[in-house]
Amino acid sequence: MPAEELFYLPISELARRIESKKLSPVELTQLCLDRSTKFGPKLNAFATLTPDLALEQAKAAEKEILHGHYRGPLHGIPYAAKDLLAVAGVPATWGAKPYANQVFDYNAAVVEHLTRVGAILIGKASMIELAGGMGYRFANASLQGAAKNPWDTKCWTCGSSSGSGAIVAAGLAPFAIGTETWGSIICPSAFCGVSGLRPTYGRVSRYGAMTLAPSMDKIGPLARSADDCARVFSAIAGHDPRDRSTVPIDKGAFTYSPSLDLKSRPLRIGWLKNAWKKIDPALAKPLLAAQKVLPHHEVRRAPGWSFRRCRQYHHRRGSRRFLPRFNPLRPRQRTGRPARPNLRLRQRTVFRHGLPACAEHSGNVAESHGGSL
Repeated sequence: MPAEELFYLPISELARRIESKKLSPVELTQLCLDRSTKFGPKLNAFATLTPDLALEQAKAAEKEILHGHYRGPLHGIPYAAKDLLAVAGVPATWGAKPYANQVFDYNAAVVEHLTRVGAILIGKASMIELAGGMGYRFANASLQGAAKNPWDTKCWTCGSSSGSGAIVAAGLAPFAIGTETWGSIICPSAFCGVSGLRPTYGRVSRYGAMTLAPSMDKIGPLARSADDCARVFSAIAGHDPRDRSTVPIDKGAFTYSPSLDLKSRPLRIGWLKNAWKKIDPALAKPLLAAQKVLPHHEVRRAPGWSFRRCRQYHHRRGSRRFLPRFNPLRPRQRTGRPARPNLRLRQRTVFRHGLPACAEHSGNVAESHGGSL
């Protein structure tokens, strides 16, 4: 098979070839490194490439597989990690000039999990400076410059996980790890035409990751398909005693089986009726096709809610959930009626922990900064 086609195969197919010894992890890793060296700078996709580490891990993976020790579908699969995740001995710039030479001596929990299953780190993906925590108005608010969309290099890839989106879309690696506080996995996935998974808060440990908003930060994969995302998620999900926000052990792990019968647990889908006033003709066709499939599943509509209203609800609910954990000074509750944090208490929490002051204000900030923080 030509190398060009190899870059766009799903993880499941790459894993099948690696397990059957038809594809060498060293060969695949070297091809990804060569392609990343060639196209990565043109797209501003990488903050750092790690060829020495990648080839060391690839040779170890190949040796294990040849001796019959196959760890699973990610064994020998190259990937990139967003540059706010700690990797021992590798710069973690957080996309900002003041941290250009920052180096940690330990690995983030997500990197540990992926190393354990045999995945191969080829580099750190570029990102918006400080994941947009200080606010930004332009896509070039990054130490590496604006990440360019492989489909149209005049366009941005969107979100603070901008480099992760470019890497997967350009076939520089089969998958990449991104983070999301407000749209930074979903937005690059949508702009770049790849699949992204924003996990439920607390399902993936954030140990070793830069903190933006403690009550909202999430770590998840960007890959070629939903199936690929599920395979990566099964490797990184789980309880971690080093991150107290992670869910309990009995609820944290995720086991994925491609043969899982969805009929045993019907999908529940939320559908926004008035998210857009006018839909581009190019988008109308797939949208109508999706609507025809939805009646086979349980669909819940948000009556009378606009996209902005749903966004406000999400942030208001998130800040309320955050208040009891970090600030016990809450108004007393009446029977059957939850307390509503007063403005002064909310502002105090904003100052200490970096939450948006209110849903309306956070919505305006996101719109002025490109819709992703």
